[in-house]
Amino acid sequence: MSLNSDANFSDIIADVKNIISSDTNEIHLSKSFVDEFALTKKDFDVLSASMRFDSGMTEYECEHFVADPQLTPWRKVRQALMELETRYHAYMENRNSLRKAEILRKRLNRDMPELPDELDRELMQIDMEKNDYDIGIWKRKLRQSELELKYFLNVVDKYVDDDHPLEYYCTENHQEVRMYWIARMGKQAAMDIISYGRIGSGNMTTIMDMPEEDQVETLGVAVKYSGMIGGGIDKLNKMIAPQLQAQLAQEGIVMPKLLEHKYSGQGENQYKLQGENG
Repeated sequence: MSLNSDANFSDIIADVKNIISSDTNEIHLSKSFVDEFALTKKDFDVLSASMRFDSGMTEYECEHFVADPQLTPWRKVRQALMELETRYHAYMENRNSLRKAEILRKRLNRDMPELPDELDRELMQIDMEKNDYDIGIWKRKLRQSELELKYFLNVVDKYVDDDHPLEYYCTENHQEVRMYWIARMGKQAAMDIISYGRIGSGNMTTIMDMPEEDQVETLGVAVKYSGMIGGGIDKLNKMIAPQLQAQLAQEGIVMPKLLEHKYSGQGENQYKLQGENG
C-alpha cells in the first residue's frame, strides 16, 4: 500500500479532497497496522470490509421493527417523522465533524514541516493519523444516517396521499390516538392470552383506565386477535406434525438448529433445521 501523495502524512484516507462525504470506499487500513500484523490477503479484505460495510439499521428493520409496531398508519407516520428528525440531527452532527476534521487536517499538514523538534513532529503525526481514523468513523456514520433517512422517508411516502396529506399526520387527532391505543392494548392483551391464558395485571390495569366503550372494544380486539393466532398455530401444528413424527422415527431426538433460509413467497416453511430432510 503506497502513500497517497495528496495525503502527505497519513495513508488512512484515500481521497483527502473528498473528506466531507459518505463514500466509505475511501477508508483504508493503516499501513503500519497492515505491516505490524502481516495480514494475509484474505484477512486484509475482511478487515477492510469491516471498515466499510453498512452497520446501521436495514430497511426491513426500520419498517417492520420501528414503524410497523405503531400499528395504525397515522401513528406509523408520526413515528417515522420522529426518526427522521433524529437521523437529520445525526447527519448534521457527523457532517460538521467531518468539516472540522478537514480543517484540522489542513492545519496539521501546514504546521508539521515547520516544527523544529523531531519529537513534536512525531506527536503531530499521531494527531494526523488519529484525525484520519476519526474521519473514517464519521464517514460511516454519515452513510448510516443517509440510508436510514431514506428508509423512513419511504415509510412516510407509503401512507401520505391525496386523501391523507402530510399535514393530516402532523396534526393531533383524537380519533387516531384512540384507535392506536385500542389497537395497541388489544394486541398486548392478546399476547398475554396466547402466552399465559389470561390478560396480565399491567395490561388489564391500563385497559381499565380507558373509557368504558374503549375497554369493551379493546377486549374484543384481544379475544379476536388471540383466537386468530391460536387457530393459526393449531393449523400449523397439524400440518407439520406428520413431518416431525417421520423425522423423529428416523433420527430420534435431535436438538434443532436453524440453518439457511429461503423464502418462496408461497407460504411454505423454508427454514431448514439441522437434521431435517430435504
